[in-house]
Amino acid sequence: MDTANKNFQSAKRREFVATLFVDYYLQWEAENVFVAEENDKVVGYVVCSTNKTLFNQKMKEIYLPKIKKISFFFWVFAKICVKTSWQLDSKLNSGGFHLNVSKNFQGKKIGPKLLNSLGQHLINEGYNYMYLITANKKTRGYGFYTHLGFKQFKKCLGNSIALCFNLKDVNNQLAKYSNVNL
Repeated sequence: MDTANKNFQSAKRREFVATLFVDYYLQWEAENVFVAEENDKVVGYVVCSTNKTLFNQKMKEIYLPKIKKISFFFWVFAKICVKTSWQLDSKLNSGGFHLNVSKNFQGKKIGPKLLNSLGQHLINEGYNYMYLITANKKTRGYGFYTHLGFKQFKKCLGNSIALCFNLKDVNNQLAKYSNVNL
């Protein structure tokens, strides 16, 4: 989580990020977790949910209550994220994901490799799209994803934007990373 902006470096905020963006996936959908390692150290990962019903249920039962204990503000934000994910999953029948690459390893094509691995997995599972929500167009992530072929799908709360990737587009930027071992 060392890619989180400076506002998310406190222990409390890191706990929130781990609870919302990591714990569920490792516990309930480990088949949708892809990890990049170097020298037995995790340098990046991508997590994805393909079971919207289980995701919604476990978030409400387990993870949202944990987040509420961390911070009421984080809990409100997390509830909005879960609701938005439900809506996007229902509309796209797709996999929503979260990607993280250590700052020291950004620019080394680890992010595209992880996304390609996830994309191949989702194609094999019968999905046509994958998506994420980025804070706004000014983030580094927005440029990264649009460069790879993600398209703006929907405006969300505030300035946040849902970006969608068509997995059937064989001429996409991720195709360059098809022969990758992580």
